Amino acid sequence: MIVDIVFGFLGSGKTTFIIRALRKWGTEEKIVILVNEFGDVGIDGDLLSGRGGDVVEMPSGCICCSLQSDFRSQMLEISRAIKPERVIIEPTGVATIAQIHSIFEAQLFEGTIEKINNILIADVTSFMNLYKANRHFVESQVEHADLALLNKCDRVDKNKAMIIQGAILAINPDLSVLMTEFGAVDWAEYHLALSTALGSKKNGHKTNSLDGQKVVEQFLSKTNHAGHHHFHEEEDALGYESFGCVYQDTAFDRNLLETFFQQLNTANSNMGEIVRAKGLFHVGAKAMLIELASGEITIQSVGHVSRSKVSIIGAGLNRDVISTSLQQCATGKVI
Repeated sequence: MIVDIVFGFLGSGKTTFIIRALRKWGTEEKIVILVNEFGDVGIDGDLLSGRGGDVVEMPSGCICCSLQSDFRSQMLEISRAIKPERVIIEPTGVATIAQIHSIFEAQLFEGTIEKINNILIADVTSFMNLYKANRHFVESQVEHADLALLNKCDRVDKNKAMIIQGAILAINPDLSVLMTEFGAVDWAEYHLALSTALGSKKNGHKTNSLDGQKVVEQFLSKTNHAGHHHFHEEEDALGYESFGCVYQDTAFDRNLLETFFQQLNTANSNMGEIVRAKGLFHVGAKAMLIELASGEITIQSVGHVSRSKVSIIGAGLNRDVISTSLQQCATGKVI
């Protein structure tokens, strides 16, 4: 089977890309999607279900560290019981890709996995801030990628996107970087870029970009936060925590939910420092997906959902305020 590891920081667009991949490959291949989310309440599994593959959700925790043994067992069970042609893995937004690689190097997967593709989804709007704050993590992710999709390019001008692309290539000059909007790629270009990258890796080819590295060093020298965090312990290092809640038979008011997410996106909201928030909600007779990522709120209609649920990730979360504010958005039982 082929294994695609689709990784990237919180809110970069991993799920959106996977949905597009399922739309492309789901009718051609037998696919399993293994989803590992940060919080206790999973949203992505609901979004990916029914889109052309079997969805397997891992419990709260990170498959690169605390859930390593569970991850090994789950992958072996998937290969034995389902026998898929492709497994798409979506690890948490704080997972360390190097640790996941070490799991697959175990001999128990020998003869089972045909190829591993490492697809990095990078948010062009927040890449440099993340790089400044967590340089070791970003460099490790880029170095271990076979292909990078520089996502959300519709939100910046072309010059800024080119600068970010240059910074990524300075870290890994042999990496192919495709600029994308809403996770959309030209699949012919995608496969060509991926095969080129895998060919370079197989041949042991590695170049060096001193000029590019100088650009990165100059950029990082402008800040005092170019530290080296070891990200498989990042939950402790950055103080990230999650708030999750599931609402049975509860309907919500769209305007009140919009106001709530706007408050989450405000520094002085008294709810904590919010990094990522997303929720599936019954709104009248419809179901809505509301997300906060990289300072932007998006709302879209989705298919039927069995229950309303929300997941919020950040630092210093005020759970009481968040819970009370969400309850105030409820309008009663689902009709």
